[in-house]
Amino acid sequence: MEYLEFSQREMAAVINLATMMASADGHVDEEEKLMIANEAMRFNLTPDKFKQRVELAKTIKGEEALALIATMNDAQKRYVTAYLGTLMAINGDIDDKEMALWTLVSTICKLPTMTIGEAIDYMAN
Repeated sequence: MEYLEFSQREMAAVINLATMMASADGHVDEEEKLMIANEAMRFNLTPDKFKQRVELAKTIKGEEALALIATMNDAQKRYVTAYLGTLMAINGDIDDKEMALWTLVSTICKLPTMTIGEAIDYMAN
């Protein structure tokens, strides 16, 4: 994966959507919580900075999160697509509601098309 940077609000928007994705099936699994937290390490966020982004994510409405992601560059959008797809599959059970949300977010934000396998491969690299 190429080097990516996100502003504080952009990262908060990604966390906001990740939280929505994780809870789309009615519960948040431990694997999902760990993946959301572990992504902070990919961006060198200290635990305090990650907590700040999570708190900021809680203040962002879904429409604003979608708008922020829709204006990201292609590399950022590729990451968001892969991240949400991998998050959806992390517990080994892809719920129909999670898939519908991934499709909806991808359409609204004009994210690149990706299979679950491609998303997982992208995140592994």
